[in-house]
Parts: sequence; C-alpha cells; structure tokens
Amino acid sequence: MPRLPTLKGDARWLRSLLVVATLLLAWTSVTQAGSMIFQWNLPRIALWFDAEEPVALIRAAKEDLAVGGTQGNQGAAAIDAATRSIARNPLNKDAFGIFGLVSLANTDPERTSRRMAMADRLSRRDLGAQLFLIEDAVRRNDVAEALRHYDTAMRISESVRPSLYPVLTEAMREPAIRARFLPYMNASNPWLEPFLRHAIGNSSDPASIVSLAVEAGGFPEGPQFATRVPELLSVLVAQGDYASARRLFEVVAGGDPAILTAAPFNDETTGIALAPFTWQPFQVDGIDSMFISGGQSGLELESRMDSGFTGSVVRKLFALSPGSYAAAIPVASRGHAPGDAAIMRVACVAGGNAEIILNAREDLAEETTLRGGFVVPAGCPYQMVTVLAETQTRPGGVVLTLGSPAIGRR
Repeated sequence: MPRLPTLKGDARWLRSLLVVATLLLAWTSVTQAGSMIFQWNLPRIALWFDAEEPVALIRAAKEDLAVGGTQGNQGAAAIDAATRSIARNPLNKDAFGIFGLVSLANTDPERTSRRMAMADRLSRRDLGAQLFLIEDAVRRNDVAEALRHYDTAMRISESVRPSLYPVLTEAMREPAIRARFLPYMNASNPWLEPFLRHAIGNSSDPASIVSLAVEAGGFPEGPQFATRVPELLSVLVAQGDYASARRLFEVVAGGDPAILTAAPFNDETTGIALAPFTWQPFQVDGIDSMFISGGQSGLELESRMDSGFTGSVVRKLFALSPGSYAAAIPVASRGHAPGDAAIMRVACVAGGNAEIILNAREDLAEETTLRGGFVVPAGCPYQMVTVLAETQTRPGGVVLTLGSPAIGRR
C-alpha cells in the first residue's frame, strides 16, 4: 500500500514551495519597480513590465498620436489604451484628454466636450484640454467660459502665451468681451502685464486697449504697469489717433486738461509719463537733452548736440481752440557758428496728417528769441509744436538752451 510522505520528504517539498513563492514575489517587485521607473520617460519599457500600467499606457498613446495622428488605427489604439488606463485608474484626466483629442479629430464635438470637461474637472493642469475647451466655449459663444480657460492655460504654461496673446488682443475690440475680461485686470494675474505689453504694441485697434483701461478704472497699480500709459500714448500718437490719446491722458492717467493749452516749462508740463501732451525731448543719436532749473525763470531745456546735428529737439501736443495766437521761446546757445539756426514749427495734426501753420526760423546767437504768429483754423482740434535745430558740421558741439515757451491769443 502507498506510504505517507516521510518528514524528510515534506521538508524538501516545503523548501521548494518557499523558493517558488520567493521568486514570484521578487518578479512582482521587479515588474512593479520597472513600471514605476519607466512609466513617464520610457513608457514602452514600463509596459513590458506591466502591460496595464495606466500612466505608461497614456504616455505611449500620446507618442503614437504625435507621430501618426488621430485617424484610423492610431485613433482606435489610443481609445483602447485610454479605456484600459481608466479601468486601472478611473480618475484619470490624461485618459479623458486622449478621448477628447480623438473625438475632436473625428468631428464629434458633443462627446469631445463631455470628455474634455471631465479632464478639466479632474485636473486643471492639462494644457491640451484647456486649449480644446477654449475653442469649445467659443463655439458655444460662452465668452466667460472661454476666458476662464484662457486664464487656466496661460497659468499652466508660459510657452503657450505668445500663441494666445494675439487672439485675445483682437478680442478686446468687442465690448462684451472686454466686460468679461475685467476680473483679470488685477496685479496678481501673472500673465496680465506681458499680455498688455503685447496688446499695446500689436493691436490693430489700440483704442480698444484704451477702452479696456477706462472700463477697468485704469491699469493695475505697481511698478510693472507703470509704463503702460506712456507706451500706449506713444502708439496712439504715432497712428494719429489723438482723440483716443486724449481720453487715455484725461480718464486713465488723470492728466489735467489745462496742460493741453499750457506752454511754459513746469513740473506738470514736463512730466515724461504723459508725453507728448507734456513737453517731450527727443532722444536720438547726436543730441542729449534734459530739463534744468533756470533760477527765477523756472525750468529750461538744455540740449547738447553734435555739430552737424539737424532734427527735432522737443515737442508738445496742444489742443488750442480756433483763433489767432502768438508764440515766443527764448533761445541761448554756445558753440554755434554762422548758418546754425533754431526753428519753431506748429502743425495741425489729424489722422496722421500734418498741415504746417507756423514755421519760424532764427539764427542762433548767444541770446535770441524764436517768435511767430499762427492761426488755428476750425477743424484743427490738435496742434503739434516742435522746436528743431540745424547746425553745420565742424569741430566741437553746440549747447542749445530753451527758456520757458509762451503761447497766447493775440
């Protein structure tokens, strides 16, 4: 009859079982460690260790989509990978993003919207989902929702901002969009300052940025926003949009309307932040200008220029009412030569055009006065007053000092 196993045989059998169990445990540990190590950077190796590793499934699917697109077998394989990934990890925002991308390519907007919304709820860090949701909100004409996803996308990635700024800049032309943009006009918004800088320099309608600032009660406070007004003023004046420039000057910057008709040099009329509604010295090669104290005579403008310099020295934009005016500017100079001259030019400016209504010229001397009379006609709401210099080329330079100008009715 069969015998029962001896104790010695039982011990061998138990040792064998223990060895097998240890090997299985070791292999499981190796596969888990391998899948964890490679799931992000080498997902296909991670899948060799664990074919259902949820992160590696999605990473590999995204690589395939990047190479082969979302159509046909590639799209079906990506959907299969996303399904298997969700089976292991149901709260898987990347998998829902894969669903959305493939559905988008297959023109199924409703299903895509639901899947991308799920990805958005699971995580606000999925840039692809945010970009799709921007387009989806635009399709549904939901401005507030589109702006919310713009905000999220630009917080996720600085690199995406340059591609979004142009669209957002042109969107500021629409009053309804500006109204919903106002919550983002605050100094704590990390992308607002570079966006405004882009919008001011690139908008096809800079007046819309003025409207945005007016409706927001001004640009946010802080040193990073301090140059937005002068930058926008410069753009508007260069384009000949003086009405919008005046609105920015008075409403946003809080400029005193009296400056628009005041000629004398003083602290208010020489503040560079509101140029050219204030006196604006030209900063170009060959000339260096600064306002200095002239004692009892108030401020003076001292300009040191290379001999041979010919060009503008200083300018100011006025808003004089129609009528006859007389203008006078004291001029002193050192280092001048025969033929050197100072010129005072007044032009009606509108829409980028300029019609000169005064062109007074005076040869330089140790002391002289630029004088002239002009008439501001009807239909000339803004006038640019510019002082220019013409000097001959020779050794040395010229120092030109302008005293406080006077412009009044005659």
